[in-house]
Formats: sequence, structure tokens, C-alpha cells
Amino acid sequence: MNRDESFFSFYKTLNRPFSILELASFLGGTEHSARVLEEKTKQKTLSEEDGFFIASPHERGFGMMRRKQDLLLDEKWKLLIKQAKWFRFIPFVEFVVASGSMAVGNISRHSDFDVLIGVRKGRVFTTRYCINFIFSILRTRRLDDHEGSSPDKLCFNHFVTEKSFAKEPFNFYRAELYRHMVPIYGSRTALEAFFSANSWSGAAPEKNLEDLRFREQRPNAIRSFLAFLFGGKLGDVIERKIMEPIARKRLSAYLTGKKQKGRVVISEEELEFHFKLSYEELFISLPFSGASRT
Repeated sequence: MNRDESFFSFYKTLNRPFSILELASFLGGTEHSARVLEEKTKQKTLSEEDGFFIASPHERGFGMMRRKQDLLLDEKWKLLIKQAKWFRFIPFVEFVVASGSMAVGNISRHSDFDVLIGVRKGRVFTTRYCINFIFSILRTRRLDDHEGSSPDKLCFNHFVTEKSFAKEPFNFYRAELYRHMVPIYGSRTALEAFFSANSWSGAAPEKNLEDLRFREQRPNAIRSFLAFLFGGKLGDVIERKIMEPIARKRLSAYLTGKKQKGRVVISEEELEFHFKLSYEELFISLPFSGASRT
């Protein structure tokens, strides 16, 4: 399967019609993308409606479906940006990026908000508990693993430090996911390092950080005080002697009862909890040679 077909298959699996601009961002040029779409449409392997394309055969109405989905996506983004403002009070959070359906766009009314959180080295467990505590009080944290059970709630399923910014598996699905990630809060320097580390996917600081939804981290008295208080030896003791042992014990007990293991990482460098990899498993065998950016 060539790169064009991989792209078409990706959007077909998500059941999300795509535009010529979305194809161009992947292939690296609008002229080439226009020729590809014209050829595929003539061959009737793609259908076109209202400026959107989808793999054939497909019933009419998908253009309107895409427009309605984009309107819903705008509504959800307003909620996510409003909730994301609370990250500025939490110490050791270096950046937050929107991932999953909010980044790619294949959302529904029941979709939650997947976020990937960059954390200062040596404080991954402390930061996780701080985030869970704050957003539980705000009642904006997803509390279970049932699909569609927590619309508009934040799902904290991936924490990374500098050493885990980029790592295997480097498959087509993961590439598209990282290429579309939207920064919503944090240090520009840290985000530049994150997107540069994931340049294999087509992500790039000069593109991703242009997004108007990004709010750069500003000095905050509460955050600065907490970072000072728990950033030294006291913080080391809390992280290593209290937070990490408690987290490992609780997470181990929680994972024991999970039927679907998916991909789980528990370490000082990364915390990842992706129990269902249905989309990724469909694309894991696709050849991936890197994506282009316009």
C-alpha cells in the first residue's frame, strides 16, 4: 500500500471525510494532491461532495456529516480551552497537547478530551496526583474507562518527560496522531523540543505552534510557589518515598483486573494507559516512511 492509499485508508477507518488541504498537508503540496484526487475520483475509488472526499462506495450526505462534525468540534474545543486554563496553576507541567479524536477531528457528542502532558523530570508521579486532584474537584476528569461514558471530560492517559518524547511504535496511525497534536498550554521551549523529537511523524514546531488555540505558559505566583516548595529535596522525598510507591501499588492492583491490556507504561520517565488500540492495530502493518509538511 503506497502513501496515498495509507492516507485514504486512515480517514476511511475513522469514517471522517477529508479535504484537499488535509491531503496536501500530508503529501506536501496542493497541486500534486489535486491531481491525485482528480485521478481517484475518475476511477471512482473516491467520492466527492461539497469539497470533501471519502472512499467509495459511500452514500450521499457525507459532506454535510463532515460539516456538522466540524461544528461540534468547534463547540468542544471551546470547552477544552476553558478547562485547560487550570493547568497554569499546577507545578511541573511543562506542556499540554490535545490528542486523540480532538486532534484528528473524528469526534461525537460522547467524545472526551484526550491530552498528553509533558512533565518535569523526576516529578511524573507527583504531577499526576496533583492533576487528578485538581480536575476531580472541578469535576472535569474522566473517572472510568468505558467508551462514551464521560463526554467533555479530560482523560489523562499519557504523561511524558524529555526522554520519552518520541519512542516506538512508529506506525502510520501513531504518526498521524502525533502530526495532528494541538498544543494548548505550556512552555514554547518544551513544546519545540517535543515536536522536534517527533519530526519523524511530520510534526514540526514551526507548524504546530502556529495554532491559535495554544496558550503560552506565563509566570504564575501559585505555580511558582508550589514549584519552589516541592522542587527540591522535600519534593524528591515526596516523589520517591510517597507518590511513586502509592501509584505503583494502586496502578498494579487496577491493571490486574483489566481484560484488555493494550499499551501500559509505568516508569519515572513515562506514564501511559492506552487499553484499547483498535485503530492502531489496523494500521500497525502499514509502511511508514515519514510525512511531508507544507
